[in-house]
Amino acid sequence: MNITEVLVQPQATAWLPWAVQYFLYIGSAYAAAILFLISLIFQQHTSHRLRSAFVLVLAIGAIVGPLALTGDLHQPGRAWHFFFHLTPWSWMSLGSLFLPLFSALAVLTAWLYLRDDIAKLKNSNNPMARFVGLLTLGDWKISTTQMKAVAFITVISGLSIALYTGAEIAIVESRPLWNQAASPLLWFITAFLASIGFTGLLLFIFPSEKTSSSMNDSSIKSGDLSLVKRVVTISSILAFILIPLWASNNPTFSLYENSDWVTRLSILSLSFMACFLSAQYIKSLSRMTVALVSIITLCSSFYLRWVTMMNVQTIPKFDVGAYPYELPMGGSGLLGIIGMFGLWVALALAVSEIINTTKSTK
Repeated sequence: MNITEVLVQPQATAWLPWAVQYFLYIGSAYAAAILFLISLIFQQHTSHRLRSAFVLVLAIGAIVGPLALTGDLHQPGRAWHFFFHLTPWSWMSLGSLFLPLFSALAVLTAWLYLRDDIAKLKNSNNPMARFVGLLTLGDWKISTTQMKAVAFITVISGLSIALYTGAEIAIVESRPLWNQAASPLLWFITAFLASIGFTGLLLFIFPSEKTSSSMNDSSIKSGDLSLVKRVVTISSILAFILIPLWASNNPTFSLYENSDWVTRLSILSLSFMACFLSAQYIKSLSRMTVALVSIITLCSSFYLRWVTMMNVQTIPKFDVGAYPYELPMGGSGLLGIIGMFGLWVALALAVSEIINTTKSTK
């Protein structure tokens, strides 16, 4: 009898924390596109404030997400290779076409919807605000029907992003936890949690008519609260159901036999339960409520992507060794995560100044 030992050279992780951030921000963007279209269709029941938050989450996520992706590609110049060496049979290559189109449509949709708000800056005493007011590029108007048509096109483009980001992971046959239908479905469903989380942050940032901590003024409608509750409730229930289905689709390694994975799966399940419960107890869109829901939904969505992308890579393919992952403190790790979130907040703070929060209809 001959015994052959297989020695595997140490390998770097295929996906870095930059990818987790990309999936988070771009997921929040295409989910916000869908929610913006829904709120636009039912604009009699939703406020301009909520629609503005949705469309800004769409635009900011479509800007920050691709920047995180260039970080995962190790160098920005590598992105150009996708355009000069197009391979139509590769989902990643197709994504290089889908992503710029979606980002452009996202910014265009936000600009068209917020033109009236931007136009009001022309009368500001601040020279910089007056300059921003010129970005309306004239006094022409866009009808509600035209705005819905643009939003619908953006949703279709966003769905192409959801398709390609899910497919480029699901086609990896060497990872059973990726090579299944549950993995892209989980990312798609939890993208709505991320979108609500970022929307809550913008609602928190937006100036209020009142000086108190309540945001239940004339700019808020009952339909806003109903929409937020339904999105969080449905998304958290579906994610809670999909987690055990995803975890059990691994024929070579039972996640439930490993204490670390039992802990991770338990935290994920509890986080989605927390999302569900927070949605049930939302009685108003107060600042405290918005902040609480935002923290819970964002943490749940981010941790889901971290577990399903980063922690899955620590499962050995050929032996039974332990391959723990330690988050670096530098730009490719914690500092990069903080930096990207800081960029999102900076953009949110800048664009929130143009929103006319006293307008209840549009």
